[in-house]
Amino acid sequence: MAALGLTAVDGMTQVWFVSADGRLSGGAAAVNEALRHVWWARPFTWLYPLPGIKQLEERIYRWVAANRYRLPGSSAQCRLDDKVTR
Repeated sequence: MAALGLTAVDGMTQVWFVSADGRLSGGAAAVNEALRHVWWARPFTWLYPLPGIKQLEERIYRWVAANRYRLPGSSAQCRLDDKVTR
């Protein structure tokens, strides 16, 4: 991660996507970048640049990231309490 200019805190707080040319995307933008490589999900990514959709997706992403330990399939390791100082 250090080679990409990211810290451990960066890695714990959001998902990252590294494009073939080395461009970094984080959060909902990273999820959309990854989904562009899934044939059946690609059409959903076309909505991301539309006014209001990007902001809505970012808000939803932040909520999910902050509450991931409460979601089905999560474990104690999903909590960020003591792992990350903001």
